[in-house]
This record gives sequence, structure tokens and C-alpha cells, in this order.
Amino acid sequence: MTRSAAPEARTKAAARWPAILQSGFRPFFLLCGLQASLFILLWTAGWAIGWDLPLGDNPILWHGHAMLFGFAAAALAGFLLTAVPNWTEAGPVRGFRLLLLVGFWLMAQILSLSSQPMLFATADIGFWLLLIAFIAPGILKRNARRNGVFIVILLALTSLNLLWHLSLNYDWQDTAMLSLQAALGLFLLAIGIIGGRIIPAFTIGGLLQAGHAVSIVPAPKLGLTANIALVLALASKLAALPIPVQVCAYLLAALLHGWRLLRWWRCEVLQLPIIWSLHLGYAFLPLGLMLEAAGAAGLVPGPTGIHALGSGAVGLMILAVMTRASLGHTGRRLASPPAATAAYLLVASGALLRVIAAAAPDMAFSHELLVASGLLWSTGFAAFVAGYARMLTTPRTDGRPG
Repeated sequence: MTRSAAPEARTKAAARWPAILQSGFRPFFLLCGLQASLFILLWTAGWAIGWDLPLGDNPILWHGHAMLFGFAAAALAGFLLTAVPNWTEAGPVRGFRLLLLVGFWLMAQILSLSSQPMLFATADIGFWLLLIAFIAPGILKRNARRNGVFIVILLALTSLNLLWHLSLNYDWQDTAMLSLQAALGLFLLAIGIIGGRIIPAFTIGGLLQAGHAVSIVPAPKLGLTANIALVLALASKLAALPIPVQVCAYLLAALLHGWRLLRWWRCEVLQLPIIWSLHLGYAFLPLGLMLEAAGAAGLVPGPTGIHALGSGAVGLMILAVMTRASLGHTGRRLASPPAATAAYLLVASGALLRVIAAAAPDMAFSHELLVASGLLWSTGFAAFVAGYARMLTTPRTDGRPG
């Protein structure tokens, strides 16, 4: 077989696989929604009715790992497996390779509920190594300068995941918690980078489609400065620098990311749920950074900012990206279906209640607020699954591959 004929043969072979294995966003977005709804429901039940949770001596470590290295990892994998072929003009990861990657992720989620730490670690780390192996060559070959940062993020996340597993094995609980905090920072950096690319572009495109011609002047230096400030703020906390340094670093990062968002905002966005969901998700980033500054100063409990950043910024941005990307990459019109709009409102409400419950843990009904936030958040992702499962598991409506 000639070199030119090989890709064509692989394409024909991959076409025999079902639609859900034709592109990375299909299985991983669907599994991301399922994992979010089920695992948060389990976590909420543990708080509400006393169910035993994995890592019973410190279930928060299990919860944090499930949300970052399970839920957010699936979303990141689905995004990169779909975006990188477009960035690099390389062939998509589909068929058997995609099935193998999904299998490792799925096995890791199942084993996270078991008492088999070595098997859990093997499947979990194996997923990240496979994802890097599938993603990195195209980026390095075609556009390392622009997108090489994602390889760095994937390598760092893999290392932090390994550190988390080692910390559990040796009972280094403080180190395990630090690894989760650092991983959250890397996902926030990914949001800062990806959000800076897609939110202004999708805002312009969505408003133009709705009959509103707008322009957003690019500000790459502002974006770079904001993301550097974000990294420095997160590093100041991990390094336990003096409190005034942490407060100033977080406030600066919040100011810069808030400024970015204000530059992208147009009032007409309120007419388009598929666009305002992106803005609302990103708004949780400067909010969470301000709450981290307040937490460092002792004005609010420490977990307040973490929940704004985790359940708010990470959770809602993932949902907003998944709902829009799923429509576009399955050949459908870029208009929010009712299930997506409901999901946005449920997840945003759950995130807001979680922040309030964390900020005032001693107030009346704080326990009920925590339970309500978990139910709303998990129901939001269940709504996504119910509304999008069919489009993620059936061929594109326009007959194109993918």
C-alpha cells in the first residue's frame, strides 16, 4: 500500500464504526454529562443521608479527583480530540483508538468506586498517557507555537494525577489536596486560553446570525497578561506566600479576567442562551478569584472561592462548550434547544447555591442549601444527557463524516 493510500484505507475502516466513535466529542461529552450527574448525586447522597463514600477517611479527596480527573478530564479530552484535528489538519482519533481511550477513562471511573487502588491508578494514568499520545504528535508537527501549551497542560495534569495516587498510597493527604488544587488551576488556565479564543468569536458569530452586526477588537496582550496573572495567583496560594501577596495576586487576576469579559459583553447576548451561557460561565472565573482573595484575607471560608471556580467556572464553561460544539459538529443549527437552556439555568443555580453554602456554613438551612445545590447541578447535566444523547450517538444530519 502506498503512503498516500494508507490514510484513505484507515478512513474507510473507521467509517464502519458506529457514529458515537466517529469523533472524540461524541463519547466523551456524553460520558462527561453522565459522570457529572451520577457522581455528584452520589456525593450529595453521602452528605444528605450518610451513604458511605469512597476514601471514607477523607471523601473530599475522592470528590475532588472525580470532578477534575474524571468529569473535567472527559470534557477536555472531547474538546481536544475534536479541535486538534481542525487546528493541525491531522486525521481524527476515532474507531478502535477512540474506543481504547474511552475504555481506559470508563474503567478508571468504575474503579474509583472500588477498593482496588493499583488497578484504579493504572487505568487512570493510562488514560492520560494515551490522550497525550494521540494529541501531541499533530500539535508538535503542525502548530506547536500556538497550541503547544495544551501538551504542557496535559503533561502537568498527568503528573499531578500520578502524585495524587502516590499520595493516597503513602497517606500524604496534604500532598493529595495540593495536587487537586494545582490541577484545578490548570483547568482554569485552559478556560482562560480557550475562553479567550471562542467567547469573542462565538459572540460575534451568534449575534451576526441573530441580525446584530458587532465587532470585538482582539486584545492578545490583555489575554496573555490575564492568564499569567492567574497562574501567579494560584502559585502564590500553593507556595503559601504571605497573605497580602496572595490577596493582591488574586485581585489582580480577577480584575484582568473581569476586564476581558466586559470587553466581550454585548447586551444582545441575553437573547441567545447558547452565547450567554459562555459569558456566565466565564463570569464565575473573576468571581471565584475575588472570593479566593477574600478567603486568603479571612473574610470568607476558604472553600468558597474553590466552589465558585470549580462548580461555577469549570462546570458551566464545560456545559456551555459541550452544548454548542455538539450542535455544530453534528450539523445542526446553532440555537439552544430547551434541554440546553434548562441545563444552563440548573447548573448555574446549583453553583451559586454551593457558593452561598460554602460562604455561610453556620447559617440556618446551610445543609439544605448544600443538598439543593448538588441536586440542581447534577440535574442540569442529566438534562444535557437527555437532550443531547440522540445527536451524540447518531450520524450528522448533513451526511458529512464525524
